[in-house]
Amino acid sequence: MKKWSRLIAIFSIGFLMGLAAMNLLHMHTLDRLYRIQNQLTNQLLDREIKLERLNESLQSEKTTFVKDLSINVEFEGSPLVKDEIEKVVHFYLADLVGKELWQVDGEMIYKILDDRMVDVENRQARLQVKYIVITEKISIGVRAQISEKL
Repeated sequence: MKKWSRLIAIFSIGFLMGLAAMNLLHMHTLDRLYRIQNQLTNQLLDREIKLERLNESLQSEKTTFVKDLSINVEFEGSPLVKDEIEKVVHFYLADLVGKELWQVDGEMIYKILDDRMVDVENRQARLQVKYIVITEKISIGVRAQISEKL
């Protein structure tokens, strides 16, 4: 019995000394990680405050921005070709998202898209603008027709 209690006591003391030694070795790493965590938390709070102030200033100015682009392609044919045409139109107009609403020129959008020839799957498609609605979400209706190459 004395032998077992002595072994348990020696094991416990060794275990506690090992924990203490490991804690001393990793204390600097833990301190560094806590400092980095505090720095990142402070940076996040700072950015959130700046974002909140920016949103408040935008709300006070009552400025509206273009937030989305909706493209409706009227095309009789393969849905893949229709998606490709929509992708091309979106490419031409992607810079409008994020602009102030008063800066968007509907006539310029019309001139960019109307009677434009786009290459789709080794064929050419002619675009015709059906409508343009300019709000926070710009909606554009386009009719596409495949034309034969000459």
